[in-house]
Amino acid sequence: MKKMLVMLLCGLGFSFSSGASEQRIEAYKAPFHVGETVMACGRVAQVSKGKKAHYLNLDKRYPNQSLTVLVWDSNLKGFEQRFGNLTKFKNQRVCVRGKITEYKNSLQIKVSNPQYLRLMK
Repeated sequence: MKKMLVMLLCGLGFSFSSGASEQRIEAYKAPFHVGETVMACGRVAQVSKGKKAHYLNLDKRYPNQSLTVLVWDSNLKGFEQRFGNLTKFKNQRVCVRGKITEYKNSLQIKVSNPQYLRLMK
């Protein structure tokens, strides 16, 4: 009975851990993961302000970026409370968790929660 219980618990632990892992990729590999939720990492080459959002372009400046991290202005307060001004990310390595989507022939991850954006040191 004890062996059966141990086997059952090990099996449950395996199923929980295998579902919780997420794929970590470099930003330049984003085209192979459109529609997937991943942790994408890259160097912020450009931070820019649009009409309703801030954009962090990874690896290269617009229009040649590998991936854009989009932060809507309506969510900006939380990011500024956690990180300060987003321009501090320029030339820094970041990782962002989210779903890769395509918009006007560019790839992006929309992030609304500052916990899904990490400054890597």
